[in-house]
Amino acid sequence: MLKRTLIIFLMLLIGSSVGGGTFNAAYEEQPLDKCFTLLDENNNVIHQTGSKVYAGDEYISVSNGRYKVVDIIGNTARCKYQGEEKMPVLSYDKKTNAWNFNTKELPVVAGKRPTVAVYHTHSDESYVPSDGKESIEGNGGIYDVGQVLVNKLQKMGLEVQYNKNNHNPHDINAYNRSRRTAASLLKKSPDTIIDVHRDAVPASQYQAQVKGKDVTKVKLVVGRSNPNMKSNLEYAKKIKSVMDKKTPGLSNGIYIGKGDYNQDLSPRAMLLEVGAHTNKKEDAEKGISLFAETLPSVLGYSNNPVSQSQAAKKPLESSENKSAGTSILMILIVVAAAAGGYYLLNRGTNK
Repeated sequence: MLKRTLIIFLMLLIGSSVGGGTFNAAYEEQPLDKCFTLLDENNNVIHQTGSKVYAGDEYISVSNGRYKVVDIIGNTARCKYQGEEKMPVLSYDKKTNAWNFNTKELPVVAGKRPTVAVYHTHSDESYVPSDGKESIEGNGGIYDVGQVLVNKLQKMGLEVQYNKNNHNPHDINAYNRSRRTAASLLKKSPDTIIDVHRDAVPASQYQAQVKGKDVTKVKLVVGRSNPNMKSNLEYAKKIKSVMDKKTPGLSNGIYIGKGDYNQDLSPRAMLLEVGAHTNKKEDAEKGISLFAETLPSVLGYSNNPVSQSQAAKKPLESSENKSAGTSILMILIVVAAAAGGYYLLNRGTNK
């Protein structure tokens, strides 16, 4: 615990000394009437997003096609098809009544229930049809969506840490402010940490019917400007794979954007877009409730009484451990370099 706390402290120290040390401004919403449209090589619309798009960004579609942004003209992003993304394979276990990943790794036998940490970088985000406007200073409708997620997870037997800190104003420094919140949550060693947002696009981009309910889809967002990118992406793919099995139609794909979104703090950090400002908040609440049902399988937990003795806090897989280890090593090198520079500077001054 002491080691983890020290690491997080060093990450915060380094981040604050270099303006965050990350590119978080990328995922700021554009004017509400100017979202970006992603087109494939045949001019078909494959996605829309309210956040600024950059060349090099990628999108894994609902059907698992992977596209890369190669050119941007105005608010139109031209994309090149990269092929079908290889997704994790799942199988249904009748004994535990759950979907499990087909991997060689065995869960650790333990009684601890997984812990999920939840927060909101953009505290003002709201839903016009339900809240009356798209932004409510300090108490946006997004908090209601977050509370539904928390309640559903707790009902399923998971532990939840919900931080309602206000990170306004909604500007390019919001992620730097929310970084402190994320770091404080990580001190308690949650199994995953989730930053809940809503998008800013036409309602049709997210509106769906899933299990006979009017809901909004949920999009996963991964920052490509952080050392945990590969682990974050693999984690997002696991979540999407479970969504596709348990709640077909709920996923709105995975966006890989030019940013960090504080995901360098954990290989299991995830940003969610739950509907858009044009959708009803009630539909977003139903969407996030269905999304919550995917997390137990992703985290290796079953609340089935028959399998409670085998429920486990799933360890980081080798790829996640490697990425986390790389991040820690990089931090220690930077700290050592800074200390060495400080020593030499003072040595020179004393002469």
